[in-house]
Amino acid sequence: MEATYLERLIADQRSELLRKDPGIPRDLAWRDLLGLGRILAITGIRRCGKSTLLRQMAGEWERGFRYVNFDDVRLEGFAPDDYDLLLRIFAGAGQETLYLFDEIQMAPKWERYLRRLHDMGLNTVVTGSNSSLLSDELGAHLTGRHLRHELFPFSFEEFLQCRGVTGRGETTESVSEMLRASREYIFDGGFPEYVKHRRRELLEQTYRDIVARDIIARYGIRERRAFRELAHFAMSNPGCNMTYGKLARRFGFKSATSVKEYISYMEEVYLVFQLRRFDWSLKRSLLSSRKLYPVDNGLSGAVGFRPSPDMGRLLESAVFGHLRRFCESWYYRDQRGCDFVYEDGRGGYRCLQVCWHLQRENRERELGGIGEAMEFFGLDSGTLVTYDQEGGETIDGGRTVRIVPFWRWAMEEPVSGRGRR
Repeated sequence: MEATYLERLIADQRSELLRKDPGIPRDLAWRDLLGLGRILAITGIRRCGKSTLLRQMAGEWERGFRYVNFDDVRLEGFAPDDYDLLLRIFAGAGQETLYLFDEIQMAPKWERYLRRLHDMGLNTVVTGSNSSLLSDELGAHLTGRHLRHELFPFSFEEFLQCRGVTGRGETTESVSEMLRASREYIFDGGFPEYVKHRRRELLEQTYRDIVARDIIARYGIRERRAFRELAHFAMSNPGCNMTYGKLARRFGFKSATSVKEYISYMEEVYLVFQLRRFDWSLKRSLLSSRKLYPVDNGLSGAVGFRPSPDMGRLLESAVFGHLRRFCESWYYRDQRGCDFVYEDGRGGYRCLQVCWHLQRENRERELGGIGEAMEFFGLDSGTLVTYDQEGGETIDGGRTVRIVPFWRWAMEEPVSGRGRR
């Protein structure tokens, strides 16, 4: 690549980055992570705010920064030999400069370049939209030299900041405001651009890019029509219980293995997630049916089939999205079912049921399900998340179930920590 062209392109990209709206601060103590002397790799779905996070870092780092976005058609001719040219362009920046590389997986042999920067003692942050690709290459070439953080669309707290909601339910008016905000969040999700502009076509285009570029083109999928139908089904049915064999028969795939592979591709680009059934036997858990959840309810609604939304399923999906940020979780089922079992951070477990509105018709099913799970884990208390109810119930055996609205629960539970495995 010609030196003058690359230098001008990098200058243009820097200018474009600085013109970006810095947005709201995300829940990531990135300075502390960089202080550990590792490459910081930030992964997440397209348009979840990774580039904006880099913009925030560029604005807050006092000692200057260098930036390259490899997801740029103008860099299609970039070759491994051009890394030396890139270093010459960056020459003189110094070790205290922050090096930012967006969508690093689009660059050739990028892992060796990062190894070189790390050996030079440079502060480096990279982003990528494919969790498996980055993890495999970082693990192979940069073992012990990197830290990975997953970025998702806005958490509920971040959504409130973006919306300018400052109350915390201290008054009747504030509670009403929180309920309105939580209903909007549960229905429309937290993709930053959509929260800001409220334009459905932004979500539709994001979905098309992910399916066409990040999955079909990258993995060379030949059964394109069937794959698109499978992806559409996954986005249209948050919380659906499925097996690979059942989906293979439904969409005409040759084997359950193909479905398993295709869903793994969707997971790698953060489009959908699988929730396994809890079992003390890992083998039985892996062989059990799964629940599928889309990354974001807004994206699901924009591209999926939602003639009359099941608000209970959407609430369950929003709860899963919150849990996904900080812990490992499963669903529990024996005679009845409990929506989520998750680790409490101290070697134990918590049971959580989700119900849009607890009433006479569903009380036995919802409380019986969580009660069965609590008995299995030997717990005296559990939580039932609703849209707007608050209180408590005592069930068989003297166990207590706290009933809490989503907005309060989402503000109480941590959204950072060790992250999803």
